[in-house]
Amino acid sequence: MLSLFFVPEISDASTMVVEGDEAHHAIKVMRMEVGEELQLSDGRGNWVQGSITGIHKNSFTVSISNRGHTDRSHPEMVVVQALTKSDRAKETIELLVEGGVDRIIPWQSDHCIAKWKEDMHGKWESAAIASCKQSRRHTIPIIEQPTSLAKIRERFTSHSLLLVLHESAQQKLSVVVSPSAISFEEIVLVIGPEGGLSTDELRELEAIGGKVVRLGTPVLRSAHAGLAGLAAVAALIKHW
Repeated sequence: MLSLFFVPEISDASTMVVEGDEAHHAIKVMRMEVGEELQLSDGRGNWVQGSITGIHKNSFTVSISNRGHTDRSHPEMVVVQALTKSDRAKETIELLVEGGVDRIIPWQSDHCIAKWKEDMHGKWESAAIASCKQSRRHTIPIIEQPTSLAKIRERFTSHSLLLVLHESAQQKLSVVVSPSAISFEEIVLVIGPEGGLSTDELRELEAIGGKVVRLGTPVLRSAHAGLAGLAAVAALIKHW
């Protein structure tokens, strides 16, 4: 499978020069050589494929042989993710990206042990980019600033299918989600923290139209629930 690198823009030219951190990683870390094939993407779905024709001190040149565009999914897949413990934050983002998430919204839930810090946004973005490379994704998920229940209430309307994953739910996810869910503009998964959602949070989410659903009998970690939910929804709406 071809290695993937991200660049600011994809040009119409027959060759492209890659500089900066991506060039350093390819040349110094991966030890790529002239003649090797790879892909470049702008993270917005545009991509090119080609072979390395020249390696320089701080850059390399690629001769383009193929190009294309990967559309973002419809409906948009959004995860409102309660903050996980610091040692699991990177894993959480990696799994969401591999699961096909389009947008991640951090949430300081009532029972969160972790606290949002200013440098966390950059760390989440870096983890998302690294996971896109590993999973060969041409679209980098959008990482938003932290949200609140009030903002969730204002933002997600009847055009959104709001799914709250919780172990106490009486309805299965498969009962609520069907192929017709592709008519929504976005499907939103709300993932609680390790300590679970508070009674008030569940009541508020239900009041704004959230469907409280369960994935199955085993109780998943907060870091893993998003991936399971994304995978299940993708299968139910026939994306998989």
